[in-house]
Amino acid sequence: MLVVFFRAIILFSVVFIVIRLMGKRELSKVQPFELAIIVMISDLASGPMSSRDMSTFSGIIPILAMLVIYIIVTTLLQSRKKVEKILCGTPSLIIFKGKVIEEEFKKQQLTIEEIMEQLREVGIFKIQDTAYAILETSGKLNAIKTSEEVGQMPLNVISEGEYLEDNMRILKMKKEDVDKLLKAKNVKLKEVLVGTIDETGKFVYQKSEGDKK
Repeated sequence: MLVVFFRAIILFSVVFIVIRLMGKRELSKVQPFELAIIVMISDLASGPMSSRDMSTFSGIIPILAMLVIYIIVTTLLQSRKKVEKILCGTPSLIIFKGKVIEEEFKKQQLTIEEIMEQLREVGIFKIQDTAYAILETSGKLNAIKTSEEVGQMPLNVISEGEYLEDNMRILKMKKEDVDKLLKAKNVKLKEVLVGTIDETGKFVYQKSEGDKK
């Protein structure tokens, strides 16, 4: 019994440390690859914890391997937007000016009831009262009421020196349009940490070195 007790303490400590090293993101906002790693870590820990035939290290080593995989994947996500798009997906515009975008709605395999449930959580009780609703990569639906009188939906068009083409498509913008905005600000694409078209249609940005405009 004592062996199982100490195994549980050791494995819990290892799992806790690994999860902490993975960051402080809310469980409800983890990406699919992060959820897969968390599930595998729990499964890898449960075997040695309950079985005397398995050594403690036979659980610790694979758990540490999951941490290495997580570090490699997150490094790739930070450096390559295409990898992020494949592994995490992209936000989807589900409702636009009080109407469900049926093509995107079906693509995301949602039901009207699921949409309504998430709208009610933010105080919206009719689709017609929704100016914009975006389904985030975490599965959370963020929405803006029509009554909030937002001129247009604020969206990032540049992230870490790269175009966000999906958002540009929603705003009906091309790379040439963004280039013109950058030229007017006398700034290069690679210098921009984040560039946004705000609710008034104005282009605002922050340079990589931290200077806000």
